[in-house]
Amino acid sequence: MDFEAIKKAAQGYEAAMTKCLRDIVAIPGESADEKGHADRIAEEMRAVGFDEVIIDPQGNVLGYMGTGKTLIAYDAHIDTVGIGNRENWAFDPYEGFESATEIGGRGVSDQLGGIVSAIYGAKIMKDLGLLTDAYYIR
Repeated sequence: MDFEAIKKAAQGYEAAMTKCLRDIVAIPGESADEKGHADRIAEEMRAVGFDEVIIDPQGNVLGYMGTGKTLIAYDAHIDTVGIGNRENWAFDPYEGFESATEIGGRGVSDQLGGIVSAIYGAKIMKDLGLLTDAYYIR
């Protein structure tokens, strides 16, 4: 496996991943009210080339890429806890912030950053021909 090619591909998608994450963070998505998060995640999956994207009746986003007998599943929750007292925040938790080395906002590290990474990890695998008939991403 060419790890340098994977790293280079990830670096090439940095701006797109950052935009996606910042977009999701800007949408309030507290537990039982995360439809906006699900819709934005599904939109990104479609944009990067998932073969099929479904939001099921419970609000789960299911994205399929590739075909085969082996399933690789990424599991992440996409809801966030409330922001509490907004005055306790040094920045708007939904506007967030971005520096050269970090992105801040409600849910960035738990677990919205993880789902964005999973989406783009699947895209990179597809781009680099790492999805064979033996694997598909769900």
